[in-house]
Amino acid sequence: MDVNKPQLPPPPGREPYGVIPRWFMERTVKKECTYKEWLRATFGNDTAERLINEYYIGGNDYGDAVFWQVDIDQRVRTGKIMNYDPTTGKRIRGSEAYVDWIHSIMQREGALPEGWRLEQCLYGEHLLRSRPRDIVAVAEGAKTAHVGSVLLPEMVWLAVDSMLALSEERLSVLKGRSVIFFADEGRAYEEWSKRLSPIAHNVGFSYLLSEFMEHHAPMSGGDIGDIVTKESDDVPF
Repeated sequence: MDVNKPQLPPPPGREPYGVIPRWFMERTVKKECTYKEWLRATFGNDTAERLINEYYIGGNDYGDAVFWQVDIDQRVRTGKIMNYDPTTGKRIRGSEAYVDWIHSIMQREGALPEGWRLEQCLYGEHLLRSRPRDIVAVAEGAKTAHVGSVLLPEMVWLAVDSMLALSEERLSVLKGRSVIFFADEGRAYEEWSKRLSPIAHNVGFSYLLSEFMEHHAPMSGGDIGDIVTKESDDVPF
């Protein structure tokens, strides 16, 4: 990416959103983490490397995963840091759990300019432009997007990062696309059922809200990744 490329002017009354240097992201992609260990053990080296390179899955010095948000114009917005069990692929919970954001760390360390402002985008959004005719699949979390792209690679898999993150602003890049939303079981499905219709109408995309997890989730709040890691069942695709 040309860091000197002119940027579009921000909307009136708003400061331009901040970006993080691409070289910083690329440096983390070369680092290992426990999440990458799980990807390789679960899907094999070739598929894992494809996911790592396509989604810019990074690592830090402590073995945590970094999931980078890169927008449709290849600008790096931020990265979410989380730690995972290398055997189960599940997030570490309890006192050893770790969640942070790259921009927050850089701000605490004074590495970003004064006035730097975060504006999040869809996770995996950078893949849209290279696949303009493919159906788009939107999940809640990054891991679900990775698993989905292995099981149903004919779709472009993205994630919103949070159950409540659906908004016209964040989904505006889906204008003119056909989209299937894969909500996690339970509350996420109920929440998305209420939110999606007006957003789709105002942005201008056609959509289907899948009931897949409502029928196949192995646990309350389960996602597609939970089905893959549930050893007793075959994946029902």
